[in-house]
Amino acid sequence: MHAVGASREQIAPMTAASRFATDGVFANREAAAQVQGPDMSVMIDMMRRRGRPGHRVPVLRPEFSGEPGALSATWLGHASMAVELDGVRIVTDPVLSDRCSPSQSIGPRRMHRAPLTAGELPPLDVVLISHDHYDHLDTPTVLTIALTQPNAIFVVPIGVAAHLISWGVDAARIRQADWFEQVDLTVRGTTISFHAVPARHFSGRGLSRNLTQWVSWAAVGPQHRFFFSGDTGFTESYADTGAALGPFDLSLVAVGAYDPVWPDVHVDPEEALVVHRLLNGDERDALFVPIHWGTFNLARHSWADPVGRLTTEADRVGVDICVPRPGATLVAHSRSGTAFSDPTWWERSA
Repeated sequence: MHAVGASREQIAPMTAASRFATDGVFANREAAAQVQGPDMSVMIDMMRRRGRPGHRVPVLRPEFSGEPGALSATWLGHASMAVELDGVRIVTDPVLSDRCSPSQSIGPRRMHRAPLTAGELPPLDVVLISHDHYDHLDTPTVLTIALTQPNAIFVVPIGVAAHLISWGVDAARIRQADWFEQVDLTVRGTTISFHAVPARHFSGRGLSRNLTQWVSWAAVGPQHRFFFSGDTGFTESYADTGAALGPFDLSLVAVGAYDPVWPDVHVDPEEALVVHRLLNGDERDALFVPIHWGTFNLARHSWADPVGRLTTEADRVGVDICVPRPGATLVAHSRSGTAFSDPTWWERSA
């Protein structure tokens, strides 16, 4: 097992049929500014402590009921969210290691402890992966889930299955989808459809780049639905997603790790709210929950800048948001749960 994952030769047969790959390499539908090579001034700036919280981040111990509920979400840090959707339990991009890196000796380290370990996750039905970057596809977490949760199915973008298989995950437990494709899973009589939505990003592990697809996911159940952005730069194509699959009860959208150096790779908080509105129109019951902030120091903005800007803009445009503490749970329609009990907790940590 190697943390980097599958080789180009292992990935290529899986992606050969994709109409979005040319010579085995994927690309965005909209041209994006190229991320430049390492700039020493940027690297030095990244090492400064302004991207870290000034005080301890309050982490809760999550509690899960025996049977998944209708619609709730528990933030496990970064882009990892345990979502209960119409009786099916799903975890998004589970990363519960100390570092998001091919090595646990170097690389970005957690700025708060994980709410639980991978072995302490509740019974899972689906592991939903957006792309293969280390802060979204974590080898130790994936392997622990594969070993301890034999009934969990991995739903991944096309090509990402090769990584899992190279680590020893049974191919029979993996479902892949390219952009505009869907995976339908029936769990205990309930069918959930996972729609692979084009995102604006890139992929890569080690020295490889763009050999696997990157997606956002729209998860649609018989009664409820949620959107999970994964990583994306801004694109108005999410209006098409909203028209076809929305509105969503819950929007889980990345708000962190933005920088002028990579303007089309991650949305900033204001753009994230525009994405939410493209997905949901004027639907007032749609709840926005920020992800991809506060856990790893991946950009030059201050630790609290994402939620500070998000809160200000959400108030201005009238979008209902919830900013959970790590480990906190929200119940979407009733606006209840530990995630709503301390809405300004992040101000004390900043």
